Amino acid sequence: MKIIHTFKPQYTPEEIKDLIKWFQERMDQLPKTLTLDDSTSTEDLPQVVKILILRMGDCNITPTWSGYASHLFLIKERLIENGLFK
Repeated sequence: MKIIHTFKPQYTPEEIKDLIKWFQERMDQLPKTLTLDDSTSTEDLPQVVKILILRMGDCNITPTWSGYASHLFLIKERLIENGLFK
């Protein structure tokens, strides 16, 4: 498993809107579980994604909230890397 994602302290509203849209279009196709790295996995990926999207709220992503977006970008990369989505 290669680590591609690098934390970014701030995202534009467009980046966040595109990210949320990407997940919303695939929400019913998300796998139940996903391993992000050697020490991080989830047993209910759809629920985790929903919660992260809710926490980001109105896309006013400041460095305080960038962790949620960063985690979603990492999930997206893993899903693509694992061949589940393009």
